[in-house]
Amino acid sequence: MDRTNTRLKDIELPLLQETATDDLIEDFYTPCLQVATEYKRAVGYFTSSWFEVAATGMAGLADNGGTAKWIISPKLATDDWEAIKRGEAAQRDRELYSQMDSLVGDLHTNLKENTQNTLAWLIADGLLQIKIAVAQDPLGGDFHDKWGIIIDEFGDKIAFHGSQNDSRKSLTNYEANSIFTSWRSELDETRVQQHEQRFDDLWDNKKSGVQCFSLPDSVNLDIVELRSDERPYQDPGEKTKLTSPYRWRHQEEAVTAFIEAEAGILEMATGTGKTRTSLKVLDQLLRDDEIENLVVATHGNDLLNQWKNTILEHFSPHEMFLYCQYGGEKKLGNYLASNNNRLEVLLTSYANLGDAIEGDTKDKLADSLLICDEVHNMGAEAKQEQLGGKLDVFPYRLGLSATPFDPYDPDRNEFLKNEVGPVVYEFGLESAIRRGILCEFDYTPLTYELSDDDKKAQKEAFSKFAGLKRQNPSIPQSQLYIMLSRVRKESHQKLPILREYLSDNPNILDSCIIFVETKDFGHEVQQIIFDYVDDFHTYYGEDDESNLEAFSHGTLSTLVTSRAISEGIDIQSVKNIILCTAPRSRGTTIQRIGRALRKDPSNPNKKANIVDFVVGSDINREIIEDADDEDQSMTPPDKDRYEWLRELNTVTQLE
Repeated sequence: MDRTNTRLKDIELPLLQETATDDLIEDFYTPCLQVATEYKRAVGYFTSSWFEVAATGMAGLADNGGTAKWIISPKLATDDWEAIKRGEAAQRDRELYSQMDSLVGDLHTNLKENTQNTLAWLIADGLLQIKIAVAQDPLGGDFHDKWGIIIDEFGDKIAFHGSQNDSRKSLTNYEANSIFTSWRSELDETRVQQHEQRFDDLWDNKKSGVQCFSLPDSVNLDIVELRSDERPYQDPGEKTKLTSPYRWRHQEEAVTAFIEAEAGILEMATGTGKTRTSLKVLDQLLRDDEIENLVVATHGNDLLNQWKNTILEHFSPHEMFLYCQYGGEKKLGNYLASNNNRLEVLLTSYANLGDAIEGDTKDKLADSLLICDEVHNMGAEAKQEQLGGKLDVFPYRLGLSATPFDPYDPDRNEFLKNEVGPVVYEFGLESAIRRGILCEFDYTPLTYELSDDDKKAQKEAFSKFAGLKRQNPSIPQSQLYIMLSRVRKESHQKLPILREYLSDNPNILDSCIIFVETKDFGHEVQQIIFDYVDDFHTYYGEDDESNLEAFSHGTLSTLVTSRAISEGIDIQSVKNIILCTAPRSRGTTIQRIGRALRKDPSNPNKKANIVDFVVGSDINREIIEDADDEDQSMTPPDKDRYEWLRELNTVTQLE
């Protein structure tokens, strides 16, 4: 596209523009947006017809890889305004959701095909985000202000403020905009800063008197469906797509699958948004008046604390009451006895879930959604005895896990299927990498051989398991794998291999997590890496969380840790993982490598590295050395992981 101007400063802009004498589209919007990289617009009234006349400028913004944020006021009847005074009510209130959903039909009906296509592609690529603003107490009217900010790649900015709405009719009304620039005077620059600051505060919900919330992803995806196969502007690259609802559309697919099934497990890879998806399920069930309460159960106080923060962020204090039954908090009785007209949420451990069911004399759980996070942890033998046959008091049961089932423990698997439900939706690592949700990675297996002492320990493990099996024939085969895995996890044969590898590849310690089995083994690893990097630290169960925070902020390059960090951490800058310990369980390995597979918006072309220690003889054998006749079906412990990671290493992003 030929453009006379290359930056905002090149455009001759008056202090005031009026529709009686100026063409606001041709004289202002189109030339400014064609050189812009960012456009922020808040407007009291918006119709799709405005986009019809402004599409040329918006397409130019997209060609620059620019982004747009719109805050608009919904067209609501008087009776509907009260419905949105409960925080993010658009996600849960049926009337308001319907109004927002009607935006899709409006765009489809009123836009020409090429303009509709442009708008749909902008949302699909994450270049355009739309939020809804509604005036609240102490105000009693509408969100009626109209202003905007336009920014170019040089950091120059324009702010405009006036009476003009974003509608075709506004261009034929008598309207006017005052225009301020960041370069003409200090006073003008101050006005630009003030207008941008109040927009940003409104976008982040920091403005009193106004509530601002996002279009539901389901509505965005309906708009995306209006696009054609051809993008009407240059491909903007990965950075904006990472946040696009289209990139994350598997979450809406998962919601649909669960709502239809009513009970089941979402098997979704680490980093693909299991928690966010479960909240979407919750929002839809509330919107459809299917439930009144929520129970979240999981294993470990760390995860429960994360859920506590998530619930407090998702709901306003006016929408719900929160009760906790874990750690030092004992609020189960209060939860079961209460009867409020708001959503009531109970956070509890799996150990206490049975108490909640037994104490439910008022049938409160019969109107509840149960979310079982990291549901594989609920299948332990003790939990089976406590919870077997009891969970069907919940009409909706939602399990979340990257790896819900253990191939070597059929009893656990059957329990989860019977009590929570089957897998109703799957989105694994391969799908996530192909979609671009997780990044590609290189796999480097470092081979070593067991020492004589290791082999002796391995024989002892077989003998010990044989004895246990004579006492209890139903003991799962997974117990033997755990015992054999321990020999490999603690083998000191890895240490000289690690030293040699680091001498050739010291950069692997940059943004790196090293997983070890024990603190003692970790200490020996530290002695090796000290020759290559000094800004490292440990993070074990007893270590201060400040070490983890320092690593997440980039002030530490390397973290030496154990399974204490395997679940719940989301540090997007991690790009290297060294597995000095790796169990046969694929689930734990997925948790650990998932720390590095998360996409990083600041580094959209990120590629991770996974370094693994593998017993060389395991790779070439079909059965494990020293196995008894009845254990001949066992493949060597490292063989499965090696073959699986090698295959996963070949998966590339397709979308």
